[in-house]
Amino acid sequence: MLNFLRQANVLPDKIAMITSLKEFGLENYVKVQAAVLLLVKRGSVDVELDLKTYHLEAGALFVVFPEQVLRAKKASADFEPVCIACSKNMIDELIIRFDDNTRLILRYRENPLQQLDKVKFDQLNASFEFLKKKFETTETNACRLQVLKNHLIALLYECIGIVDEPIATDVVKSRGQVLFAQFIDLVVEHHREQHSVKFYADELGITPKYLSAVAEEQTGKNAKRWIDEHIALDAKVLLRSSSRDIQKVSKILNFPDVSFFGKFFKRLVGVSPKAYRKTTD
Repeated sequence: MLNFLRQANVLPDKIAMITSLKEFGLENYVKVQAAVLLLVKRGSVDVELDLKTYHLEAGALFVVFPEQVLRAKKASADFEPVCIACSKNMIDELIIRFDDNTRLILRYRENPLQQLDKVKFDQLNASFEFLKKKFETTETNACRLQVLKNHLIALLYECIGIVDEPIATDVVKSRGQVLFAQFIDLVVEHHREQHSVKFYADELGITPKYLSAVAEEQTGKNAKRWIDEHIALDAKVLLRSSSRDIQKVSKILNFPDVSFFGKFFKRLVGVSPKAYRKTTD
């Protein structure tokens, strides 16, 4: 995504501050390669994230993680955002500074949109503007990246605390939390080629039964369900955003044949791939 940021104050391949989405090129589906914090100052915009539509109005805080699928559908004429984007490497570096990062990630993946009241919006907007000012005043500072990273960490904590209960800073991550986070990373990377729980369990050095128990404990869904839902999401994106025929999509996702893919897709989505492709926005 950082390649789209032409009207941004950018620290190359690291962090960007954006005040316009016109240059993002989001009229089509984009698999985001950055983490994004977006605060809507005025106006409104409709966006799709992982094919679910959200309506963002003034006062909204919207969070996007790397590898999610994003498209902007329409914005009002007065739409004005302030936005921070971090490269995947940068957010990986920052997220380890949070003691309960698994719960943090899961919370905002499930609920990426938070509508703030005026007091909370004004507080958060002031922090966004402060970080924006730091971009402008640290260009010649030899420690610019370190300064910005520390202010960004503070802003991330503020985003968490302003919309939810504070996260304790002395929490020790359980083995289950660590394993589940590693599992999700592997699914994002390998879901097109590998559909079995055994593959991911082998990569983690545990049994498939234990991996499913960990996923169930952390999220209420077993490991196979997480794998299948990620494959189904990828299939939806391929069907909606490309001219490839269904057989080609089936091959990309490593199904043995188009019939098997069709049965899988209907079980997960509720309609056939052909029927889904015909659906309109």
